[in-house]
Amino acid sequence: MRLLPSSLAARTVLLVIAVVAVAEIATFSLLTRYRQTLHMSQTVHFVAGQIRLLQTVLPGLDDETRKRLSATDNGEEDLQLRPDGESVPMREPAFGFARHLAVGLEKALGERVSLRHAGRGQRSGLWIGFTADGQRWWLVLPPPRFAPQALPRELWLGLAVALAAVALIAGLFVRGIVGPLARLGEAVSATGDGQAQAVAPEGPKEVRRLAERHNTMLSQLAAAEAERREMLAGLTHDLRAPLARLRVRLALLDSDAERTGLTRDAEDMERIVGQCLNFLRSKESRAPQESPLLIADAVSDEVARHRELGRPIEITVSETAAACHVAIDHGDLQRLLDNLIDNALQYGTPPVEISLSVERAGTVTLQVRDHGPGIADEQRSRALEAFAQIDPARATGGSCGLGLAIVRRIVSSCGGEVALADAQGGGLAVAMSFPARPG
Repeated sequence: MRLLPSSLAARTVLLVIAVVAVAEIATFSLLTRYRQTLHMSQTVHFVAGQIRLLQTVLPGLDDETRKRLSATDNGEEDLQLRPDGESVPMREPAFGFARHLAVGLEKALGERVSLRHAGRGQRSGLWIGFTADGQRWWLVLPPPRFAPQALPRELWLGLAVALAAVALIAGLFVRGIVGPLARLGEAVSATGDGQAQAVAPEGPKEVRRLAERHNTMLSQLAAAEAERREMLAGLTHDLRAPLARLRVRLALLDSDAERTGLTRDAEDMERIVGQCLNFLRSKESRAPQESPLLIADAVSDEVARHRELGRPIEITVSETAAACHVAIDHGDLQRLLDNLIDNALQYGTPPVEISLSVERAGTVTLQVRDHGPGIADEQRSRALEAFAQIDPARATGGSCGLGLAIVRRIVSSCGGEVALADAQGGGLAVAMSFPARPG
């Protein structure tokens, strides 16, 4: 099946052309067979009639008239009358036309007919022997009469025009079927990538029905997603009030040991609630950023804010990246860096190094690395999934596995990509590539 084209449109057009070609070939084969049969029948009747006529006429002619008649040349395509003699070929013909002609003449004349031919490859006529007035005579059938006339060129030209018209019509019809299917496939692929895309119902009834069901599925998925987000947002919001009351009660405890342990638990709960809220906010659909950020200045501001909290962070900005703009919301950039810096300090080893560079034209790369143990290569794809826990012990430290999932969602919404790699010298490097935008 490798010889067949890969697209449905090409296969359908090829099928239509193949069906039409087979039908035309079958028609021409039947027409050729009919012409051959008709030609043989006409030749038998013509030759048998000539033989009967000569058997009637020759006995009444004198010798001089018979010589003049046998010496007459009637042209390349007419019968020639020849007397018996040394000029008659001795070979009996073995080709199909001669055999069928002999059988037909024997049935028409009611007597056995002798046929002679000069042999294969010889451009000579077919000698047909008969007896008239006790004397042997031969009718010479010229080669042009062996086969029916060839089909006219106009017929072949008409066949070519018909095939071209059928291919054009088939292409137009197939385009009307495959086009809506291709657009529906693109919409399904976009939906699978997390970007729900409706499609206009068009084309045949079955394709329209499939598109309508796809749009209905999108509506149901959107409703379920909205309900889930509303439920999670309400749950995390409601948890803030009990947490506030818990902190008040902690402040009233007399025992410092009890207060320290409970305070750590409360901070873990608050961190989990904050991650859930950030994850839900990163899912919210926003209009495209009209004024792209000067990414170097925005990242420097966030690094300065973390340094004010006493966090060890180093930043490096290349000359080419200093003037680059990226279409990202400032709030999203803040959430992105907060999650990466928190993860680097909590699970890695300081200092946290942030770099901004242009590794290829039109792409700005923001990298955050630590000096910790990193993440194994086989677990990196899973680390980017929501609620994934690479180390079960992290679940007891106020983590719910949403940090890197939030980062990937924000970067994807900006048209970028996230990659995890081993940092040079040890640690985990999170590289985020953003398309550069004009300022």
